Amino acid sequence: LIGEYNIAGELWHVLPLLDELGLRVLCTLSGDARYREVQTMHRSQVNMMVCSKAMVNVARKLQEAFGTPWFEGSFYGVHDVSRALRNFAGLIGDPDLTRRSEALIAREEGRIGEALAPWRAKLRGRKVLLYTGGVKSWSVIAALQELGMEVVATGTKKSTEEDKARIRELMGEDAVMLDDGNPRALIDMVHDCGVDVLIAGGRNMYTALKARIPFLDINQEREFGYAGYRGMLELARQLLQTIESPVWPAVRRRAPWTSRHVLPGGEGGSGEPAARDGGAGPYSHAAAAVSASATVAGAKMSGVS
Repeated sequence: LIGEYNIAGELWHVLPLLDELGLRVLCTLSGDARYREVQTMHRSQVNMMVCSKAMVNVARKLQEAFGTPWFEGSFYGVHDVSRALRNFAGLIGDPDLTRRSEALIAREEGRIGEALAPWRAKLRGRKVLLYTGGVKSWSVIAALQELGMEVVATGTKKSTEEDKARIRELMGEDAVMLDDGNPRALIDMVHDCGVDVLIAGGRNMYTALKARIPFLDINQEREFGYAGYRGMLELARQLLQTIESPVWPAVRRRAPWTSRHVLPGGEGGSGEPAARDGGAGPYSHAAAAVSASATVAGAKMSGVS
């Protein structure tokens, strides 16, 4: 596995699947890799390129020097995980491995489909702004679309031309790709497109929070693994918890002290200033008492009383 970094331990969602199929991972470059494991990479029967821009030359050189076939794939999203398993079996060329891979895929897709059903029902139709790069610029799109969500734009700052081609396959030829992560531009797009959640790296977290926009970290600083079939369920859970967090209605509501209302009352239709909720309340009486005390004290100091 080349360009796999085991962020938040997400590779551990995938390794049991490979173990069950009898696929021995010689090295994960560079996540969890040891030097002695790197020394064995030339002995592999097939290589999977996970992050193409970072280490694509490693895969090419291994193929050139040792004839090792390789493919580019992703462990994000149900269909991409299944496709990766099929690619392993196809390039190795073992009919028995192919048969067992299809059986495992059918079993796991059935399980995850049933587990994701209630989450899909709540996430379907939600809009996402995805600002990341590299393989995640298209692989996460596929995962979000499987959840029924709409990706309005994606970042391509670290993406190759092959990555951009995959984005167009998923989002269409008119896909919006962002090369510049200007905070103002991201916020404007969120408001203009009615985005429900911003998915980006940690450096964009404070931009989102200051603008009161639901935010989910997708880059290396995150605490949850989203790879594999199990990771897909975790992604759905984190998305829904982020979007439906009760903090967003609270922080978007105007502070009660920013406006004052006058209640009708008294002779001649005069009224008294009251709290924003329409009632005087204990705080209003306390404020009036403090104000009156201050007036009396000021009058005494000036010699009026």
